[in-house]
Amino acid sequence: MKVVGRKTARLVAGQIVQDIGTEGLTRLPSEAELLERYEVSRPSLREALRILEMYGVISIRPGPGGGTRVNQVASSQFASASSLYFHLLGLTLRNVLNTRLQVEPLMARLASERVKSGVAWADEAEGNGENAESGSFHFSVARFTGDPILLLFADGLRSIYVDESADEKVPRNELPVSHDQIADAIRSGDSEKSERLMRDHIRSYLDALEKNCPEILDQVVDWN
Repeated sequence: MKVVGRKTARLVAGQIVQDIGTEGLTRLPSEAELLERYEVSRPSLREALRILEMYGVISIRPGPGGGTRVNQVASSQFASASSLYFHLLGLTLRNVLNTRLQVEPLMARLASERVKSGVAWADEAEGNGENAESGSFHFSVARFTGDPILLLFADGLRSIYVDESADEKVPRNELPVSHDQIADAIRSGDSEKSERLMRDHIRSYLDALEKNCPEILDQVVDWN
């Protein structure tokens, strides 16, 4: 692979990503091997690796026993990249929650439709109980839809909000619709009820924040 010009590092980064996918790499070869493989200068290769590290694709550990590890794709990486653009657009936590209000009821509907198609609702994530972490339940619903893009997007949005959340100001046991009620509706295969309960659950949470701490909702999403 011979590339020249200002876009060299970006092109090399793209080729590394392709090779990670096609070869199933969990670690990258040594710098010397990468220089030979991609036939680029050391500064261009290091800039390419810096780009991938910035996006969370790889983690570089210097020194003896170190090396370049390929990270598993996670919604937190998607959230980090998205939050940068949300911040530049001046979007607030209210915007994030309003989008969740549109996306997560669809998740609940899709999950219940999978139950109707014969797939058993699995309680593998302990988020189905009210004593578990809030995020684990919503993650379980997103995962059960079977849609990997929806899972990445929905959990990424939740991660952005959790970073700035005020959950302690809105105890879940005070919300009119519980996780258990939503889980029961999904488990029964009732699509309309599942969708309605999830919408009511998130809307009541948004309303409670609006009442108790509206200043939090007006915060612009922080890239940090």
